[in-house]
Amino acid sequence: MDKKFTILSSFWLKIIALVTMTIDHIGWALQEFIGSNFWAVIPCRYIGRLALPLFCFMIVEGVMHTKSFAKYALRLGIMATIISGAMVLVEYLPIFEGYSLWAEGNIFLDLLLGATAVFLLKRKENYLKALAIIPFAISVTSFCVTAYEASGAIVYWFPFFLRTQYGWYSFLLIVGFYFAYILKEWALDYHENKTGMKKEYLEGSFLDRNLTNVFAIGALIVVTTGLYLCGMLIDYDYLFWDVGVQNMAMFSGAFILLYNGKRGYNAKWFEYGSYLYYPLHLIIIVAIAFLCA
Repeated sequence: MDKKFTILSSFWLKIIALVTMTIDHIGWALQEFIGSNFWAVIPCRYIGRLALPLFCFMIVEGVMHTKSFAKYALRLGIMATIISGAMVLVEYLPIFEGYSLWAEGNIFLDLLLGATAVFLLKRKENYLKALAIIPFAISVTSFCVTAYEASGAIVYWFPFFLRTQYGWYSFLLIVGFYFAYILKEWALDYHENKTGMKKEYLEGSFLDRNLTNVFAIGALIVVTTGLYLCGMLIDYDYLFWDVGVQNMAMFSGAFILLYNGKRGYNAKWFEYGSYLYYPLHLIIIVAIAFLCA
Protein backbone atom coordinates (compact mmCIF):
# COMPACT_ATOMS: atom_id res chain seq x y z
CA MET A 1 0.00 0.00 0.00
CA ASP A 2 2.93 2.29 0.78
CA LYS A 3 4.40 1.88 -2.71
CA LYS A 4 1.05 2.23 -4.46
CA PHE A 5 -0.10 5.35 -2.63
CA THR A 6 2.95 7.38 -1.56
CA ILE A 7 4.81 7.60 -4.84
CA LEU A 8 6.63 10.94 -4.64
CA SER A 9 10.10 11.22 -3.14
CA SER A 10 11.81 14.43 -2.06
CA PHE A 11 13.42 14.60 -5.50
CA TRP A 12 10.05 14.67 -7.27
CA LEU A 13 8.57 17.24 -4.90
CA LYS A 14 11.54 19.49 -5.68
CA ILE A 15 11.06 18.97 -9.42
CA ILE A 16 7.36 19.83 -9.18
CA ALA A 17 8.17 22.90 -7.07
CA LEU A 18 10.84 24.07 -9.53
CA VAL A 19 8.59 23.56 -12.57
CA THR A 20 5.58 25.35 -11.04
CA MET A 21 7.86 28.17 -9.81
CA THR A 22 9.24 28.58 -13.33
CA ILE A 23 5.73 28.74 -14.79
CA ASP A 24 4.82 31.36 -12.20
CA HIS A 25 7.82 33.50 -13.09
CA ILE A 26 7.02 33.22 -16.79
CA GLY A 27 3.59 34.60 -15.94
CA TRP A 28 5.20 37.38 -13.89
CA ALA A 29 7.48 38.31 -16.80
CA LEU A 30 4.57 38.32 -19.23
CA GLN A 31 2.64 40.57 -16.87
CA GLU A 32 5.56 42.99 -16.44
CA PHE A 33 6.70 43.19 -20.07
CA ILE A 34 3.56 42.48 -22.10
CA GLY A 35 0.65 43.31 -19.80
CA SER A 36 -1.66 41.74 -17.25
CA ASN A 37 -4.36 41.23 -19.90
CA PHE A 38 -2.27 38.73 -21.85
CA TRP A 39 -4.15 35.43 -21.88
CA ALA A 40 -1.34 33.30 -20.38
CA VAL A 41 -0.70 35.44 -17.30
CA ILE A 42 -3.50 34.20 -15.03
CA PRO A 43 -3.03 30.45 -15.73
CA CYS A 44 0.70 30.80 -15.05
CA ARG A 45 0.14 32.63 -11.76
CA TYR A 46 -2.45 30.07 -10.62
CA ILE A 47 -0.11 27.17 -11.33
CA GLY A 48 2.72 29.05 -9.65
CA ARG A 49 0.88 29.14 -6.32
CA LEU A 50 1.68 25.45 -5.90
CA ALA A 51 5.41 26.07 -5.58
CA LEU A 52 5.82 27.92 -2.27
CA PRO A 53 4.11 25.34 -0.01
CA LEU A 54 6.23 22.57 -1.55
CA PHE A 55 9.44 24.51 -0.95
CA CYS A 56 8.35 25.26 2.63
CA PHE A 57 7.48 21.60 3.17
CA MET A 58 10.89 20.51 1.90
CA ILE A 59 12.60 23.04 4.17
CA VAL A 60 11.09 21.26 7.16
CA GLU A 61 12.10 17.89 5.75
CA GLY A 62 15.62 19.23 5.31
CA VAL A 63 15.91 20.59 8.84
CA MET A 64 14.42 17.42 10.34
CA HIS A 65 16.87 15.13 8.56
CA THR A 66 20.05 17.15 7.98
CA LYS A 67 23.20 16.03 9.78
CA SER A 68 24.45 19.62 10.01
CA PHE A 69 22.01 22.47 10.33
CA ALA A 70 24.92 24.93 10.14
CA LYS A 71 25.79 23.78 6.60
CA TYR A 72 22.11 23.71 5.62
CA ALA A 73 21.55 27.25 6.90
CA LEU A 74 24.80 28.40 5.28
CA ARG A 75 23.55 27.35 1.84
CA LEU A 76 20.32 29.25 2.36
CA GLY A 77 22.25 32.23 3.71
CA ILE A 78 24.60 32.34 0.72
CA MET A 79 21.66 32.30 -1.69
CA ALA A 80 19.87 34.98 0.34
CA THR A 81 22.99 37.15 0.14
CA ILE A 82 23.29 36.65 -3.62
CA ILE A 83 19.64 37.58 -4.19
CA SER A 84 19.88 40.63 -1.91
CA GLY A 85 22.99 41.77 -3.79
CA ALA A 86 21.19 41.37 -7.11
CA MET A 87 18.26 43.41 -5.79
CA VAL A 88 20.60 46.26 -4.83
CA LEU A 89 22.30 46.21 -8.24
CA VAL A 90 18.98 46.35 -10.10
CA GLU A 91 17.80 49.19 -7.89
CA TYR A 92 20.84 51.44 -8.16
CA LEU A 93 22.84 50.64 -11.32
CA PRO A 94 22.02 53.04 -14.22
CA ILE A 95 21.78 50.16 -16.69
CA PHE A 96 18.63 48.95 -14.91
CA GLU A 97 16.98 52.37 -14.81
CA GLY A 98 13.21 52.00 -14.98
CA TYR A 99 13.21 48.60 -13.26
CA SER A 100 12.89 47.97 -9.56
CA LEU A 101 12.82 44.99 -7.20
CA TRP A 102 12.06 47.16 -4.18
CA ALA A 103 8.74 45.45 -3.42
CA GLU A 104 9.63 41.90 -4.51
CA GLY A 105 11.31 40.57 -1.37
CA ASN A 106 13.90 37.80 -1.01
CA ILE A 107 12.39 34.30 -0.93
CA PHE A 108 15.58 32.80 0.51
CA LEU A 109 15.15 35.01 3.57
CA ASP A 110 11.69 33.48 4.00
CA LEU A 111 13.19 29.99 3.86
CA LEU A 112 16.14 30.83 6.11
CA LEU A 113 13.97 32.40 8.80
CA GLY A 114 11.57 29.47 8.72
CA ALA A 115 14.38 26.92 8.86
CA THR A 116 15.96 28.74 11.80
CA ALA A 117 12.65 28.75 13.67
CA VAL A 118 12.20 24.99 13.15
CA PHE A 119 15.76 24.35 14.33
CA LEU A 120 15.11 26.37 17.48
CA LEU A 121 11.73 24.77 18.15
CA LYS A 122 13.35 21.34 17.92
CA ARG A 123 15.69 22.12 20.80
CA LYS A 124 14.92 20.77 24.25
CA GLU A 125 15.90 23.96 26.04
CA ASN A 126 12.93 26.30 26.49
CA TYR A 127 15.06 29.42 26.20
CA LEU A 128 16.16 28.29 22.74
CA LYS A 129 12.59 27.52 21.72
CA ALA A 130 11.63 31.04 22.80
CA LEU A 131 14.21 32.50 20.41
CA ALA A 132 11.98 31.38 17.51
CA ILE A 133 10.03 34.57 18.21
CA ILE A 134 12.88 36.54 16.57
CA PRO A 135 12.53 35.15 13.00
CA PHE A 136 8.75 35.34 13.46
CA ALA A 137 8.98 39.03 14.41
CA ILE A 138 11.19 39.73 11.38
CA SER A 139 8.68 38.02 9.08
CA VAL A 140 5.71 39.89 10.55
CA THR A 141 7.55 43.22 10.40
CA SER A 142 8.51 42.61 6.79
CA PHE A 143 4.87 41.81 5.97
CA CYS A 144 3.63 44.99 7.67
CA VAL A 145 6.25 47.19 6.01
CA THR A 146 5.49 45.80 2.54
CA ALA A 147 1.75 46.24 3.12
CA TYR A 148 2.32 49.83 4.26
CA GLU A 149 4.41 50.60 1.19
CA ALA A 150 1.66 49.19 -1.03
CA SER A 151 -0.33 52.29 -0.09
CA GLY A 152 2.31 54.53 -1.66
CA ALA A 153 4.57 55.21 1.31
CA ILE A 154 8.28 54.39 1.44
CA VAL A 155 10.00 52.86 4.48
CA TYR A 156 13.76 53.34 4.68
CA TRP A 157 14.53 51.95 8.14
CA PHE A 158 13.84 48.37 6.99
CA PRO A 159 16.04 47.86 3.89
CA PHE A 160 14.10 46.45 0.94
CA PHE A 161 16.80 43.87 0.23
CA LEU A 162 16.40 42.38 3.72
CA ARG A 163 12.67 41.77 3.47
CA THR A 164 10.92 38.47 2.99
CA GLN A 165 8.84 37.85 -0.11
CA TYR A 166 5.76 36.39 1.58
CA GLY A 167 6.03 37.89 5.06
CA TRP A 168 4.48 35.79 7.81
CA TYR A 169 2.72 33.49 5.34
CA SER A 170 5.79 31.48 4.34
CA PHE A 171 7.09 31.53 7.92
CA LEU A 172 3.85 30.11 9.34
CA LEU A 173 3.69 27.52 6.55
CA ILE A 174 7.11 26.22 7.56
CA VAL A 175 6.31 26.25 11.27
CA GLY A 176 2.92 24.67 10.55
CA PHE A 177 4.58 21.84 8.63
CA TYR A 178 6.90 21.32 11.60
CA PHE A 179 3.96 21.08 13.97
CA ALA A 180 2.53 18.41 11.68
CA TYR A 181 5.36 16.25 13.00
CA ILE A 182 4.39 17.11 16.58
CA LEU A 183 0.74 16.25 15.96
CA LYS A 184 1.79 12.99 14.32
CA GLU A 185 3.72 12.02 17.45
CA TRP A 186 0.68 12.76 19.60
CA ALA A 187 -1.50 10.69 17.27
CA LEU A 188 0.92 7.74 17.49
CA ASP A 189 1.00 8.04 21.28
CA TYR A 190 -2.79 7.87 21.30
CA HIS A 191 -2.67 4.87 18.95
CA GLU A 192 -0.22 3.12 21.29
CA ASN A 193 -2.43 3.75 24.30
CA LYS A 194 -5.52 2.48 22.51
CA THR A 195 -4.03 -0.60 20.84
CA GLY A 196 -1.02 -1.47 22.97
CA MET A 197 1.23 -1.48 19.86
CA LYS A 198 4.56 0.16 20.60
CA LYS A 199 5.02 3.44 18.76
CA GLU A 200 8.54 2.56 17.61
CA TYR A 201 7.11 -0.30 15.53
CA LEU A 202 5.26 2.27 13.43
CA GLU A 203 8.23 4.54 12.73
CA GLY A 204 8.68 4.88 8.98
CA SER A 205 5.44 3.02 8.31
CA PHE A 206 2.65 4.09 5.96
CA LEU A 207 0.64 5.28 8.99
CA ASP A 208 3.55 7.33 10.30
CA ARG A 209 4.19 9.08 6.97
CA ASN A 210 0.54 9.51 6.03
CA LEU A 211 -0.35 11.08 9.39
CA THR A 212 2.44 13.63 8.92
CA ASN A 213 1.26 14.40 5.39
CA VAL A 214 -2.38 14.81 6.44
CA PHE A 215 -1.50 17.12 9.33
CA ALA A 216 0.76 19.11 6.97
CA ILE A 217 -2.16 19.57 4.58
CA GLY A 218 -4.24 20.77 7.52
CA ALA A 219 -1.57 23.35 8.36
CA LEU A 220 -1.49 24.45 4.70
CA ILE A 221 -5.26 24.99 4.68
CA VAL A 222 -5.29 26.86 8.01
CA VAL A 223 -2.39 29.21 7.17
CA THR A 224 -3.62 29.92 3.63
CA THR A 225 -7.12 30.61 4.93
CA GLY A 226 -5.55 32.95 7.47
CA LEU A 227 -3.84 34.87 4.67
CA TYR A 228 -7.13 35.06 2.78
CA LEU A 229 -8.95 36.43 5.83
CA CYS A 230 -6.14 38.91 6.40
CA GLY A 231 -6.56 40.13 2.84
CA MET A 232 -10.31 40.45 3.28
CA LEU A 233 -10.02 42.39 6.54
CA ILE A 234 -7.33 44.96 5.74
CA ASP A 235 -7.88 48.00 3.58
CA TYR A 236 -7.46 47.44 -0.17
CA ASP A 237 -4.71 50.08 -0.28
CA TYR A 238 -2.46 47.79 1.76
CA LEU A 239 -2.87 44.64 -0.32
CA PHE A 240 0.30 43.52 -2.10
CA TRP A 241 -0.91 40.03 -3.05
CA ASP A 242 -3.88 38.63 -4.95
CA VAL A 243 -6.18 37.33 -2.23
CA GLY A 244 -8.08 34.88 -4.43
CA VAL A 245 -5.17 33.54 -6.49
CA GLN A 246 -3.11 32.66 -3.41
CA ASN A 247 -5.81 30.20 -2.32
CA MET A 248 -4.63 27.93 -5.13
CA ALA A 249 -1.70 27.10 -2.86
CA MET A 250 -3.97 24.65 -1.05
CA PHE A 251 -3.95 22.34 -4.06
CA SER A 252 -0.27 21.62 -3.48
CA GLY A 253 -1.55 19.44 -0.65
CA ALA A 254 -2.29 16.77 -3.27
CA PHE A 255 1.44 16.36 -3.87
CA ILE A 256 2.22 16.41 -0.14
CA LEU A 257 -0.28 13.59 0.38
CA LEU A 258 1.66 11.46 -2.11
CA TYR A 259 5.02 12.07 -0.42
CA ASN A 260 6.73 8.90 0.82
CA GLY A 261 9.36 10.51 3.04
CA LYS A 262 12.26 9.20 0.96
CA ARG A 263 15.05 11.33 -0.46
CA GLY A 264 15.13 9.81 -3.93
CA TYR A 265 17.73 10.95 -6.43
CA ASN A 266 20.13 13.35 -4.71
CA ALA A 267 23.37 13.72 -6.66
CA LYS A 268 25.52 16.68 -5.63
CA TRP A 269 24.96 18.45 -8.94
CA PHE A 270 21.20 18.39 -8.37
CA GLU A 271 21.46 19.35 -4.70
CA TYR A 272 23.46 22.49 -5.44
CA GLY A 273 21.94 23.04 -8.87
CA SER A 274 18.47 23.38 -7.34
CA TYR A 275 19.76 26.39 -5.39
CA LEU A 276 21.46 28.00 -8.37
CA TYR A 277 18.45 27.36 -10.57
CA TYR A 278 16.52 30.17 -8.89
CA PRO A 279 18.68 33.12 -9.98
CA LEU A 280 19.68 31.53 -13.29
CA HIS A 281 16.15 30.85 -14.52
CA LEU A 282 15.06 34.36 -13.53
CA ILE A 283 17.92 35.89 -15.50
CA ILE A 284 16.98 33.82 -18.57
CA ILE A 285 13.25 34.57 -18.33
CA VAL A 286 13.76 38.32 -17.85
CA ALA A 287 16.33 38.46 -20.67
CA ILE A 288 13.95 36.71 -23.09
CA ALA A 289 11.01 38.88 -22.02
CA PHE A 290 13.11 42.04 -22.37
CA LEU A 291 14.20 41.10 -25.89
CA CYS A 292 10.67 40.18 -26.98
CA ALA A 293 8.91 43.16 -25.44
